[in-house]
Amino acid sequence: MQVIWINLALVDWLNNNYWWPVVLFLVSLIIIVKIMLLQPRKKADIDSREYKDEVINNLGGIDNIILASLDGSRVKFQIKEIELANLEAFKTMGATGIFISGKNVKMVLPFNAKELVDSINSVINGG
Repeated sequence: MQVIWINLALVDWLNNNYWWPVVLFLVSLIIIVKIMLLQPRKKADIDSREYKDEVINNLGGIDNIILASLDGSRVKFQIKEIELANLEAFKTMGATGIFISGKNVKMVLPFNAKELVDSINSVINGG
């Protein structure tokens, strides 16, 4: 008998308080938004060839670049003179993890850089 009375009391309370569906909706909306924000972000669908000239100029020109290659998720540039490179410009482009080792510059670009590397190497190799 007591279980039936609790169930009836709960049903009566839910029927008399119309604000609970709104609260339930808002709580579920907040949970969904938090889950979406925790998802790993994908690299933007940007055509990396748009940045080819800017990358070449920031590395000191095509004559300063020896080789461009992919190193995992990083882009690796071998350059002749590190002093000619403007690495601060890469930060404004959204590059992260910029690492300089001797004449090598590695960074993670905010777009898929395979086409960029291929086009820079084709310019370096004269084709």
